[in-house]
Amino acid sequence: TYGSPRQHIWTFVNARQENTFAGSGGTASCPCAPNSSISDKAPPSFVGNDYFCESGAPGTAELNTFYTNDSLWDGKQCEKKEKPCCNFPGLPWFHKELQIPTNENIEMRLCANHGTHREDTP
Repeated sequence: TYGSPRQHIWTFVNARQENTFAGSGGTASCPCAPNSSISDKAPPSFVGNDYFCESGAPGTAELNTFYTNDSLWDGKQCEKKEKPCCNFPGLPWFHKELQIPTNENIEMRLCANHGTHREDTP
């Protein structure tokens, strides 16, 4: 984000797993994955289509496991249900033209919906 009030630039989303869906929670895969249990839940309006979503876990994600074989947001190893999420030109780079030129600082945030016991992000 930048400016005041904040203006969204880009979001990087890490899905829990790429080829399967969560049971009752329905939050395992990216919203761009077809037939995803969360595909009908679009990103917030301020995000729009300005996001990349990918998972490093090829199957069912295990707790306390750090997946290093599939780098996120590079458009590679996007299998099965995750494939439509990796269909952006220029990956791993994003490109966005701002409405007006600016020289303001960019703010980056790291967000999670669990404590470090489940989402210990480096």
